[in-house]
Amino acid sequence: MNVSLKDRLQVSNSILETIGDTPIVRLQHISSTKVEVFAKLESFNPSGSVKARTSFNILQKALEAGKLRKGDTVIESSSGNMAIGLAQACLVMGLKLIVVVDPKINKLTSQLLETYGATIEMVTEPLEEGGFLGARLAKVKDLLKKTKNSFWSNQYGNLDNPKTHYQTTQEIYEALNGRLDYLFVATSTCGTLMGCADYIKANHPNTKIIAVDAVGSVLFGGEAGTRKIPGHGAGVDSQFLDENYIHDFVKVSDLECAIGCWELLEKESILAGGSSGAIIKAFQKYEDQIEEGSRCAFILSDGGSRYLDTIYNQEWLIKNIPGVYDALTPIGGWKIKPSFEYNVAIVGLGPKGLYGLERLLAQLKNKKVQETVHIHLFNKNEYFGAGDVYRLDQPNYLKMNFTNQKIDIRSQKQPEAIVELKNYTSWLSDSTGTDESLLKDQFSSRKMVGKYLSKSFEDLVSSAPENIKIYRHLEEVLNITENEDVLQLETLSEVKSKNLVEVHNLLLTTGHAGNRSEILENKESISSNIDFVYPVEKKLVNIDSNSSVAIKGMGLTFIDAVLALTEGRGGSFSGVCKNMEYFASGNEPAVIYPYCRSGALMIPRVGEMPKVPELRFFTAEKLNEIRKNSAHKFYFSEELLPLIRKEFIYRYYSVAFRNSGENLDENLSFSEILNEIESFHIKYPSEKRFSFEALQSPFIQHEDYDTSAVKHLLEETLAQVSEGRKSPLLAAIGAWHDISPIFNDLYSFRGLTARSHQIFDTEYFSFFNRISYGPPLENMYKILAILKAGILDFSYGKSPKIDQLPNGKFELDNFSSKTSKKAITDYHIDARIPKMKLPEQSSLLYKNLFKEGKMQVFQNIDETGIYETGGMNLSKEGHPISKEGKQLNNITIYGTPTEGVTFDNDTLSRSRNDFSSVWANGVVDHLKKIISNSKNIK
Repeated sequence: MNVSLKDRLQVSNSILETIGDTPIVRLQHISSTKVEVFAKLESFNPSGSVKARTSFNILQKALEAGKLRKGDTVIESSSGNMAIGLAQACLVMGLKLIVVVDPKINKLTSQLLETYGATIEMVTEPLEEGGFLGARLAKVKDLLKKTKNSFWSNQYGNLDNPKTHYQTTQEIYEALNGRLDYLFVATSTCGTLMGCADYIKANHPNTKIIAVDAVGSVLFGGEAGTRKIPGHGAGVDSQFLDENYIHDFVKVSDLECAIGCWELLEKESILAGGSSGAIIKAFQKYEDQIEEGSRCAFILSDGGSRYLDTIYNQEWLIKNIPGVYDALTPIGGWKIKPSFEYNVAIVGLGPKGLYGLERLLAQLKNKKVQETVHIHLFNKNEYFGAGDVYRLDQPNYLKMNFTNQKIDIRSQKQPEAIVELKNYTSWLSDSTGTDESLLKDQFSSRKMVGKYLSKSFEDLVSSAPENIKIYRHLEEVLNITENEDVLQLETLSEVKSKNLVEVHNLLLTTGHAGNRSEILENKESISSNIDFVYPVEKKLVNIDSNSSVAIKGMGLTFIDAVLALTEGRGGSFSGVCKNMEYFASGNEPAVIYPYCRSGALMIPRVGEMPKVPELRFFTAEKLNEIRKNSAHKFYFSEELLPLIRKEFIYRYYSVAFRNSGENLDENLSFSEILNEIESFHIKYPSEKRFSFEALQSPFIQHEDYDTSAVKHLLEETLAQVSEGRKSPLLAAIGAWHDISPIFNDLYSFRGLTARSHQIFDTEYFSFFNRISYGPPLENMYKILAILKAGILDFSYGKSPKIDQLPNGKFELDNFSSKTSKKAITDYHIDARIPKMKLPEQSSLLYKNLFKEGKMQVFQNIDETGIYETGGMNLSKEGHPISKEGKQLNNITIYGTPTEGVTFDNDTLSRSRNDFSSVWANGVVDHLKKIISNSKNIK
């Protein structure tokens, strides 16, 4: 026997006296760089884990304080190491123990607890908020009330938990002669983590502590998700965690956790528990950020003997950890092979991705799919279901541009959703306690709608059948390759590690994929040039108060940016409607110069719209009269625009007549209607005439354009819109909402001539968007109040020349007005809606797909010319078409990336260009076909 070890041996009076002083082992084969790595093996504690320390310290301190006496009952919520540590300590100390567990407890742990004499209380149903942990804690509180002389050890909130680990950390420093650069600790209650962090801050502040958290854990701002491997991460916030003490954190998936465990066993012959594998992979992810020559230590919380039926069981791995068969090889090789499993992915989990998920789950259930299906969900932020537009961290002043009653994620198609979903107004009523009738015509914040979308997403995920496995990937997909009919998704995670995920079918719903660096002729990126404003509180934070700012675009994004720079900086409004005033906080820019091609602001929306007649001119019957044959392509300016113009005029005067007590006969021809209109204006000369041309181009004469002209038009427009149900203007522009679905069918897939397609996109798309999809009335009155306060200056608002100066500032030149004027601004913001233009103006994913030939640019070619929209060529089912002309049936595009091929304005629409239903149906058919072919081969 080693002499130095023999000298240290001594007789202990109790098994509990052997707690602590666990060995530290140098790991020789884990690091790929010149970094020293040490592991503290907490499995050498008598109950097999670091929780032996926690259990003993909590009970000992309670006994010393008189909170606990021999014969009392200790109650705790735990399904693992804490429970076993308490069971051993209670038996020695003469205490009774009740452990509250849930169905996830493994068989060995249950047997150990019973052997130690603990009483087990099982909760069988998770709470809607808080899951199984919440249910266990509720049961603990109930038992405390019912059980005499009971004591809650409370590993989640008892400060003696973290204090225990002053000693754990001190042991590490003593073993390493006081030199340690990095300490990796797994999270759970965060007692161990914060105990180590407290000690380090007080004694060795230069040591960096790295928290190892689980994907699916809510710690560090994560979203709750399914976790198969226990021991790290948490479903509820920690009472101990203080992120100011933590240098950084790394998230580790269940798959990575299993790989780490097997790697530690194979390379170091250490059979460790789940969180230890997580630490190994976290270190390897983080290793390239660690300085050469550094010393790193890991706290390996427990051993692997209690994981023999999970992490070290091949059957369990294949059943519960997707991708494990290809990702790791157990020592001695795989003894079994996985049965067929189908993998599918949705890239982009905003509303469109949510709709795709809902339809897929409905089809899988309806067609009674029994095989295991893995659904991989990829999103670049944590707001699954809400996406970027409706993210939950945006301010409340960013509003929706249509009323609550228009928001409904429920599909109108069969089969029904797997869980009962609510429309937004009903959900909002339940959430706020407000009657639905009072909510339907109101405008909500986008943040609140995001909560609705996120809740619907969670409801779907939690209701998925047992054979459907859903995984959230907080990653960006960079490229898609194909190998033997399987798609390989190359992704980039938050720690810059590239991963490959293989799937059989894919839905791409990536939203506005265009990059926005093309604003100025000089494309060099500079800090004073902000090419995307969301999230506004982060993107606009560096704009100085009293600076000057130019904003390109006058749409919804412009309004968001202006409100962020004013109201978002402490400014306030007083009064309502035309009497609204803005009171500056002093933190705003001194002046904001908006500009766009037309120089016109959006027309706002109200909840109560006028009652209007049905479409009379832009109808299927009229269009069939124009359509010469099934191959007919429409001329927009000559064939469609006149019908649209007629509908606007007819709608406007239907309401204007009614307001004056007159009636516009719906049976009149259009020429007769025009005669009636002339008679109407003779009779009512003060009534405002409607002009479609003035609506389209309110500032025809550039030289007459200035801030005063914009203010006058805005005041006039707001007055008309404020009439609500009596507003002829709202009646006119509301016609586009009825025309739009019909027009979509004509526009999509080359339904217009090439020249007409180009004319609509360049001259009319933004016009119809400006008049029909504006902000709520309240926000437009805010813009007027800010204008009156002198912060908004429209002197350069209509097509100015803009140059970037060598000093990083920007020069605006109103070169075409009567009096040439120039202004210098400190910042430039692009507040336009990005559009894809393959290949140069698109995300890295689409650039790669285009480069590899999986996509081609959409072209409309006919005798009128050749027009490229910038979008990708698609089949009518939404499948991309490769450069060779092959239809890629295992990929479907849905939502914004289809614009230019389809006409799609609404992120929340379930019916417009609904490729999600087609995709979900196709996925199930594809799955059935693969299964059938597999059986035939056998």
